[in-house]
Amino acid sequence: MPQMIIPDELKKIFEKVDSVVFETAGKEGNQNAVQVFWKKVLNDKTVLLIGDFTKLNEKDLIEDKDVRISYWDPEEEKGYQIKGIGRYHTDGSIYEVGRKIMHSKSKKPDSAPEGVIKVKVTGISIMRPGPCYYRR
Repeated sequence: MPQMIIPDELKKIFEKVDSVVFETAGKEGNQNAVQVFWKKVLNDKTVLLIGDFTKLNEKDLIEDKDVRISYWDPEEEKGYQIKGIGRYHTDGSIYEVGRKIMHSKSKKPDSAPEGVIKVKVTGISIMRPGPCYYRR
């Protein structure tokens, strides 16, 4: 599936909100959602989620790489859902980028993430009161 460019407005809101909800589903379709506080837009087509994910998320990503990230902008009263392909990193350059981001934002100086999830964006949904807008 081709990657999608994240509009600048959505990147700003993604960075502004305190947290997002990250969702995976395993091969049997059981969904698993966790709240993520450390996150970063890596580039126009990729976001990073940094933290202590459940083992279910890691297992789900092995079985099915399709993921969802949802967040809400209370000022504009709009919700957003990023659809993408996720990959779990526990070492390497992507992990180090995530570790530095977490370290810069955490109140604990020795904090390190259990893992970093790199999500290549394939679609975006925007939800708001009234007619919904959807983009693939």
